[in-house]
Amino acid sequence: MRSILPSVGAVALCLVAGSAFANSTGISGRSGKEGVSCATCHTAGAAAPTVTLEGPAALTAGQTGNYALIITGGPGVKAGFNVATGGVDGATLTAGAGSKLVNGELTHSLPKAFVNGAPVRFDFTLVAPATNGTLKVFGAGNSVNGDNEKTGDAHANATLDVVITGGKDPVTPGEEDEGGCSATSGAPLVMGAVLALLAARRRRAG
Repeated sequence: MRSILPSVGAVALCLVAGSAFANSTGISGRSGKEGVSCATCHTAGAAAPTVTLEGPAALTAGQTGNYALIITGGPGVKAGFNVATGGVDGATLTAGAGSKLVNGELTHSLPKAFVNGAPVRFDFTLVAPATNGTLKVFGAGNSVNGDNEKTGDAHANATLDVVITGGKDPVTPGEEDEGGCSATSGAPLVMGAVLALLAARRRRAG
């Protein structure tokens, strides 16, 4: 019986956490970055919405860019979202109106209502990291029917690549060590060549 109880508890927790009502104030870890989406909490029962990420595709290190996750269609009563970054460490996300920062990711404070079928927009800003590379923005948008149940909802994901320039180049693991070793190992070779040259001159002089 002891081995069954933890499993039952885990299932019960999942059911509670999985309800749309429980996550009405937002949740992190559903952007698709780690392969987890809104489907873990909302069972699809309608046509999926269209989700897009809008904003600059290139930033210089330290520059602030204005971005938005836009949700169109689906059940179309209310909408929520989750945004995260990956690929290059050090990016800073700042929540816009109707959203908040949770565990380094962005999510809705409360669901936003669709008005006359118009898309729902969640604005946010992103400060580029100090390291050059391709920063990937992961976004998930949820369009729900507003009945506070986990069924009859639909979601979609989107990604956006942002090229970071003007910062420091990424360091390849072991790169510094290899450079140090090659420089160190080169010194004995040079010294050996000098000594050999001096020895040859002495033999000639003798």
